[in-house]
Amino acid sequence: MRFDDVLFDSTHQVVMPTWHTDRVVLLGDSAWCLTPYSGMGASSSLAGADFLGTTLQRNPDNIPRALREYDQRLRPFIATQQHLGRKEGLPMFVPQTRRDITVRSLIQKLTGNPVGKRVMKTVIAGQFKSKSLDIAAP
Repeated sequence: MRFDDVLFDSTHQVVMPTWHTDRVVLLGDSAWCLTPYSGMGASSSLAGADFLGTTLQRNPDNIPRALREYDQRLRPFIATQQHLGRKEGLPMFVPQTRRDITVRSLIQKLTGNPVGKRVMKTVIAGQFKSKSLDIAAP
């Protein structure tokens, strides 16, 4: 085995019980810090900031309620993205086992031709459903 055959990598993710205290609110990476393997860091930061603005606009005279709504509605979406980054994305980017390496190689081969690409889109379409939710929709 040569040194360039081995990859040492680690990813850490902080899960905070709340993203606000009084009138101080954490957004984006300071709040939920999705790993690069989730593929949703910038998108979730923008969506979170937009949703915070929406909740503050909906509750102009009740900031505590706005912050509770922000946390309660956004948290399930973020928890899903954190889970996907840890469980689904990591083996694709940093394979841990021979099985992970085989699956990644197979996916790369399948997506390398038009028929395989269509098949893979159909197979994995369900995984992307959680990435296209409108968290601010009533």
